[in-house]
Amino acid sequence: MTKKTILLLNFFLLFSIGLCAQQGDKEKAKAETDRLMKLYQKLEGTYQVQVIDSREKVGFPLATLDEIVSKRQTSETVYLWLKSNIRVMVLPFSEINKPEFVRLPQTAYYSSDNLPGNK
Repeated sequence: MTKKTILLLNFFLLFSIGLCAQQGDKEKAKAETDRLMKLYQKLEGTYQVQVIDSREKVGFPLATLDEIVSKRQTSETVYLWLKSNIRVMVLPFSEINKPEFVRLPQTAYYSSDNLPGNK
């Protein structure tokens, strides 16, 4: 084989490896998106995004769902701040396991004067 042929074969080999790696990355990204969508459906109604003193629309990052799971307490409501005026209220297990539990709307708008959980 000539040097030119060897170089050409190496180029195609590296190109093929790159394509396979990209395909693997796409599959991983899709698997992660699927996982987060299932988690979103499972957690729906057990947390609430609260917008304070604003009417802005909230872009909720799905990765926050993992934080909701990790921060949820047995009997205490937890608040995760996304921005200075947007927080996520995470209900405790004791609340969501009650037979009379009613799922929360995903987003609520509050004035800082009547904000629930404000101590």
